[in-house]
Amino acid sequence: MRGASSSRGIALLEVLIAGAILAIAVVGLSLMLSSGQSLVMAEGDERVALYLAQQKIEKLRGLGLRCIPVGTSADAVGPEPGCGSSSQQDYNETPAELGSSRYRRLTVVECVDPQTFTPTAPCPDPVTAKRITVTVDPQMREADPITISSVLALH
Repeated sequence: MRGASSSRGIALLEVLIAGAILAIAVVGLSLMLSSGQSLVMAEGDERVALYLAQQKIEKLRGLGLRCIPVGTSADAVGPEPGCGSSSQQDYNETPAELGSSRYRRLTVVECVDPQTFTPTAPCPDPVTAKRITVTVDPQMREADPITISSVLALH
């Protein structure tokens, strides 16, 4: 009788150890799937951020070189006369202004030397080249900010 009861005890111990190992494996797998889903969502947010940055650059390039105000929201210098009011830009857009609570967009326009693309301050007269730099910061913790630049120059 003793032999039978001790083998049952060992079987119970084996079941408990197997259950603990299975529980650790299930928890690990669920954490892996959760972090994978977060990374996929972050990648989607980065793609939207890239689209928002490209959208802003294309909008400014469409205004033409002389109508793009130079600076940031704090120190933007207005466009040349004859550009109209549509070229007045707010270069530091909050999430509410973008229509989404998940992104913040900052635009910087600076005059650059058309040969070396190095910033020139103050802007020469006439301006022959401007660099537009747009940074879009997704508010999701896992997503990285996106920064793109474009130079617009006269030939």
